[in-house]
Amino acid sequence: MNHRLAVRLAAVSAGAVLVGGVFLLRAPAARACGCFTPPDPTVPIVQAGERIAFQVDDGVVTAHIQIQYKGAAEEFGWLLPLPSVPTLEVGTDELFGQLIQQTQPRYSLVVEYEGDCAFNSAGSSDDGAGDSDSGDGPAPPESEDPLIVQGSIGPYDYAVLSADSKDPMLGWLGDNGFFVPAGTDEAVDPYIRPGAYFLALKLRKGNDVGDIQPVVVKYASDLPMIPIVLTGVAADPDMPVMVWVLGEDRAIPRNYFHTEINDAEIDWFSFGANYIDVITRAVDEADEHQSFVTEYAGDSAIMLDLLDYPSRFGDLDELRSNTDAVNYVEYLSSTGYTAASFSPGSFSATFTSQTLAVLARHLPVPAALAEYLTNQGLTTSDYYFGIRYYVDELSKQQPELFEDLDLEFDPIELTNELEERVVVPTLAAGELFRKNSYMTRLFTTMSADEMTRDPVFSFNPDLPDVSNVHQGRVVYHCGLISEDSPNTTPATLFTEDGWELAFPDGVGVNPWTSINWPLSRFIQVEREEGASEVVVDNSDAIAQVIADNTEPFPRRGDDDGCAAGGGSGAAGGLAVGGLALLLGLRRRRRRG
Repeated sequence: MNHRLAVRLAAVSAGAVLVGGVFLLRAPAARACGCFTPPDPTVPIVQAGERIAFQVDDGVVTAHIQIQYKGAAEEFGWLLPLPSVPTLEVGTDELFGQLIQQTQPRYSLVVEYEGDCAFNSAGSSDDGAGDSDSGDGPAPPESEDPLIVQGSIGPYDYAVLSADSKDPMLGWLGDNGFFVPAGTDEAVDPYIRPGAYFLALKLRKGNDVGDIQPVVVKYASDLPMIPIVLTGVAADPDMPVMVWVLGEDRAIPRNYFHTEINDAEIDWFSFGANYIDVITRAVDEADEHQSFVTEYAGDSAIMLDLLDYPSRFGDLDELRSNTDAVNYVEYLSSTGYTAASFSPGSFSATFTSQTLAVLARHLPVPAALAEYLTNQGLTTSDYYFGIRYYVDELSKQQPELFEDLDLEFDPIELTNELEERVVVPTLAAGELFRKNSYMTRLFTTMSADEMTRDPVFSFNPDLPDVSNVHQGRVVYHCGLISEDSPNTTPATLFTEDGWELAFPDGVGVNPWTSINWPLSRFIQVEREEGASEVVVDNSDAIAQVIADNTEPFPRRGDDDGCAAGGGSGAAGGLAVGGLALLLGLRRRRRRG
């Protein structure tokens, strides 16, 4: 059997037993909150961004923080300022994969034809592009020693330090291998005060970069906050910041502006492929470039049973008694230690990142085989999915790839580690959406010079829901002939907010890409009650730009047929909806 086919069959077999329908399709790079601290203070580590999920419950904030790091394992370090002594647990990358998949903004078009269009088709398309404890820790010791708590969890050694004074804290970090990059000395100043703390992390000996996983930090506080000032020490330009806040009501950026974008700038025909660029430029129109966009606000039930569906992870006692490596790994692939991806016409599955990290420690892929897999465009996950094929068949065909294969392992030790690093954090993450009825996703991009204030988040029960699914419509005017492009069909795009954009030479030529208009429609201040206060309204300016750049459509031809090249590749495959329904799509979004 061909090894690629074997892997595909193994993946399908594993996927057939997965319970709970939707898994991660495509996720942006992982993010991190706080500050990375390499041993060499002259070589700061660059952070790609932030991804944080907050839960606020009776004066306790629980922050699930995803961490990305590139570099040597011995150079990994991480600092997080906190307002109170925290408790620490390990989290799961799968939480963020599922959150992204369920709340990702999606843009699509419904197509309508005006006139006799020979290429009309029916149908429609909605496809888019894209428990808390008290948090109380031990009281600070009555001495100048800044150390409050020290211990290990998952792949990390950690310490909680008093930030009453900067020098003792930085001295302790330097003496114990938690090093600080250049520039951090001044950056920590805003966080140095009586009653403040820092959490410091580093990888435990024997762990490598692949073992890094999210952390769950619980601490006493009324509101969640991102220490963005400290992050600015090593931030990329226009660094993405993605935040989910769970509670009973819609979350707001309490001390930042709130932006609603000009959706006429969205490239609807490519399903919003320019979305990040639009957000980046729109939030930069706010004072100090400090503003968030609400991408989703609504029922958290969209996340139910995705992480903690019934019978996930099987029987751990059964695993602990399984001494056959191949059977053991196959049991994992059939009981939910994997994440699945679905797209039109295709299915794929992979072991979760945390599962792969644990398997790599106990049942590593032979070095020669790992190189072979890479050359074949395959991954270590493919090996584990098809382990029976590789061990029973390929090892006989190419024994040189398996010279250092070692299938001896301790099933009790392996299962215990899976329980700690995969099972417990994943099921706990699933509980978030049973305990909190509402979820808000907020997004912005920021550069280092804009990171002058830590964003704080609160709640407002008076604000409306926000959908992450956006639908516009395009009308093809069949029979109209463009003098410049006689083989195309002129069209009008109606955005979700009701803007009407003319495409006289067909949608293949976009006359709006070089238009100079505001990227934000509204810049607002949001408070804990009442409607959003609009401080900048660009509606009239946008309407005027559209009016100034809209010319009458060309003449109607002798026939009423549409030119064969009338639709673009993206829109032409979309479908026709009823006119009454389509007109409803022109309504403006509800505002507070």
